[in-house]
Amino acid sequence: MARTATSGGVGAMEYEFLFVVEGVSAEDDDAAGIVFEEFDGLLATARGRRLLTVSESGDNPVDAAHRLVARLRAALPAMRLVRLDPELVGVADIAERTGRSRQNVAQWVNGERQAGTERPFPEPEGTVGRSLVWRWAEVNRWLEHIGASDGVARPSREDSLIIDLMLRQWQAQLDDGMPLLKVVAASDDRAEDRGALMKQVEELVRRPESMRQVAALPRNEPHRLVIVCAVLLDRLEHVLHRLGPHDVSGVLAVRTGEGTIHLTSIASVPLPGTVPITGFGLTGEATVGDLVLLQANGTVAPTTPLALA
Repeated sequence: MARTATSGGVGAMEYEFLFVVEGVSAEDDDAAGIVFEEFDGLLATARGRRLLTVSESGDNPVDAAHRLVARLRAALPAMRLVRLDPELVGVADIAERTGRSRQNVAQWVNGERQAGTERPFPEPEGTVGRSLVWRWAEVNRWLEHIGASDGVARPSREDSLIIDLMLRQWQAQLDDGMPLLKVVAASDDRAEDRGALMKQVEELVRRPESMRQVAALPRNEPHRLVIVCAVLLDRLEHVLHRLGPHDVSGVLAVRTGEGTIHLTSIASVPLPGTVPITGFGLTGEATVGDLVLLQANGTVAPTTPLALA
């Protein structure tokens, strides 16, 4: 389960991943075509390993990987993401990728030529033979400070460790027929209330029966579900914004006056089966409390999926 609290607007960033995969082959034209056409990615084989290069947007690298796992399961059910490849590079590789000489790169490595940056060159990941090697993501981040990076954002060592640890759990959850969950909330002057609600929601979905009920809620992506935790004073347009630019549907979670958690299916655009909130006299300026009141007095059934825009 992914958890995100944001203080401002949702600012997704694109990250590139290099995965070691199983279950598909670069020689499979159908699989390679899906990777290219639907993900603008590349499926290849190198030194006996099957590698997938693909990009995805998210609030951070872990969030982007979370969404990518769900999308790949929908498009290529047989594919299994084993781990991230560290993409190790030596001096010669760095020189080739940056268009600089090996001597120039060696000077960076040895600290003889920092090219205007006080940041030391990244620590090596290890050695191959007698040569040092580094994670390309860390080298590329260092190169940003001298204007020599390739402009591509990649997960850090710490993010890569988290993603590798979560891959098995995420894919096992999908194997069980359950969607991947992302629980989000704004971080503002009501952060304490939101945090308590997020904790309650996370405890709720850990129960198999509750998880099955949540999984049964309508949504446009079968393998991923975003739960937006809100308070009664939140405007519906702010709830909509928490879905982010890529998740069209999700679930609104709010704690009512009785202390119970109420879940409502929501969408950022009209989807089959959803009812526009304008049909009940609400706009994006209305609050979550206004919606809960309409549900309480029977104007709109609590189980009705709603289009907020």
